[in-house]
Amino acid sequence: MPETESAVSLADGDDHKRKKLLGGTPLARSLRRAVFVSGMLFSLTASVFALAPPLRERSEEASIVSPSLDTKKALCGVLLEQELVDSLTASTEARQSGMSSECSESVQTEKVVVSDNASDLEQEIRTMVAGTPIEAMSPFIANYDREVAGLLIGIAKKESSWGEHVPVDASGSDCFNYWGYKSAGTRGTAMGHACFGSPEEAVSVVGDRLTELVNMRKTSSPSSMIIWKCGSSCAAHSPESVRKWIADVDLYYKKIVKL
Repeated sequence: MPETESAVSLADGDDHKRKKLLGGTPLARSLRRAVFVSGMLFSLTASVFALAPPLRERSEEASIVSPSLDTKKALCGVLLEQELVDSLTASTEARQSGMSSECSESVQTEKVVVSDNASDLEQEIRTMVAGTPIEAMSPFIANYDREVAGLLIGIAKKESSWGEHVPVDASGSDCFNYWGYKSAGTRGTAMGHACFGSPEEAVSVVGDRLTELVNMRKTSSPSSMIIWKCGSSCAAHSPESVRKWIADVDLYYKKIVKL
């Protein structure tokens, strides 16, 4: 055998013997098992962490797509508040509601009809406003509970002296808007205010708006209705005028509510 070939064979043989010797010892076998088990545990842990982020993302996404009921009501409340401001302070252009039907359902509350006492309340209102244009609206106002009815009477007294000073259309006909309500009615707008088609429509639109505002704010006190005078801010109004508006509305509100 040539010298070179002999040397290679000897080296290969020695390497084989070393591998066999190391591989065959108990220590080597234990080390191999430990390395294998560690590798499996590492792979399993990595898989768990790899799955975790998507789960968190889906959870966060779900909370955004389906907010809690309280959050949804709060957001709808803000939107309703802005629409109320628009209806009182907007330009003469007719405005369409920006609330989705889903949002409306979470905020809107049916007006309270007091059918058992409507005749009594109607008679009280007629007696109070006798001889003024708003007297014709008495049966429609009496369809609301006393708190909303009190606001309808009190605000109308302050804003129009119960219909004595009101916007009229081009022909001089009454627009039945005794509350300084803007936005638009079925007859459009007149003198910068809503022009309603009938006394019933006027009371229904304004009464329902007041009902929504009362339900949203959990109170019907005239001081909480100052939005009717100021809109979103009273900064442009003197403190005295704000106090007087509240006091004048409150005077008739209390007579209806029986405070």
